[in-house]
Amino acid sequence: MKKVVQLFCAVLLFSTAAEAQLDSLPWKLTIWGQHRSNTLDHELGKLFIQGGHIDRTLVEEARTAQGADRGAFGFVAGADWKWSSYRQWKDTDLRLCGSVQGKWLGDIRWTPELFDLLFMGNGGHLGRWDVLDGSRIRTTGWVNASIGLEGKNQNRIEWGVVCNPRHFDAQIRNGQFYVDESIDSLIGYIRADVDVAQKMGWGTAINAEWHFLRAEAPFAFHVRLQNLGVVLSPELATVSVDTLVETSGLTFTGNDLSLEAIQSDAFGEGIVHSDTARWRPRGLPARLDASMEYPLGPRSGWDFQVQLGEWMPLPQAITGYRRAIGKNWQTGVQLIAGGWGRLRPAAWARWRKPGHHGWVFYIEDPFGWGSNSAYGRGLTVQFQNLK
Repeated sequence: MKKVVQLFCAVLLFSTAAEAQLDSLPWKLTIWGQHRSNTLDHELGKLFIQGGHIDRTLVEEARTAQGADRGAFGFVAGADWKWSSYRQWKDTDLRLCGSVQGKWLGDIRWTPELFDLLFMGNGGHLGRWDVLDGSRIRTTGWVNASIGLEGKNQNRIEWGVVCNPRHFDAQIRNGQFYVDESIDSLIGYIRADVDVAQKMGWGTAINAEWHFLRAEAPFAFHVRLQNLGVVLSPELATVSVDTLVETSGLTFTGNDLSLEAIQSDAFGEGIVHSDTARWRPRGLPARLDASMEYPLGPRSGWDFQVQLGEWMPLPQAITGYRRAIGKNWQTGVQLIAGGWGRLRPAAWARWRKPGHHGWVFYIEDPFGWGSNSAYGRGLTVQFQNLK
């Protein structure tokens, strides 16, 4: 982590030096963080993280909220500093631009059967097959320093260097569990992988934006691509588990899981396999945003946005109403569906003083900040230098 901080500081020093050479730079800094689940509310999630007595009622409420769907929990936090130059590039309409971004991302998913087995037991599952396929936990973090060119309507493309200090990914590719109704036989099968980056990885990524803005068109359209790239991980350790367990009365059989095998010194060699790749490529969790703004009047409009990628289990759709208040203020309300959670509201406000600076405050699920029964919350703050 110390190396990441040193790299981030070096990039900021380089950018500050570049600012002196590129005249006064218009720039904006965005800091955000959010977490969301379709099953775990604040109270139960806090108990999982901090520890404590877990009331059975909380578990049953979470199971009811999950229903037959796959459970999900995700979080993302980061900071993004973007700049562009006033000076044109070699007598063209293009300008130099760049960004420095740090992001931390996590994703957890589980089947209803896995939730029951972990927190409620299998008492209600006798005589049926429990499917564990697709259950997964993964997290990663990176710093991306990019430079590129910006054209008309702030259309831009950047290429950058990525530093990836941490990466963890554990998933059950295939898993089944069965106990018969008389509770005298059991069958369990699991094939799972765990990837752990033991050293810092390096790679490259592309960021791009395209904005359709026409005076004669009644709408505006925006597309944004973030972190489309690849990272090479040195010494990425992989641990694989592939085994079948069967019991019937006192009989215990399976691949290297007989009673004789358990007593031997070589127990486990046929179940767990480990490997360390010297260099292994991994794709970054890229994200694609597409949005449209439609005016309803001279001071109001309707917006719609779709977001894909960044490990979200479902595409995230956002729609809302915005309105200008006075000369410098603009506010809006939104509804968000998809991503890691269910339908929730959002609200935002923007203050801009042309020629000076502007602020944006965005709150996802405002009610989630005052209730333990809410399923997530989010906050984004942006400062924009307009000088």
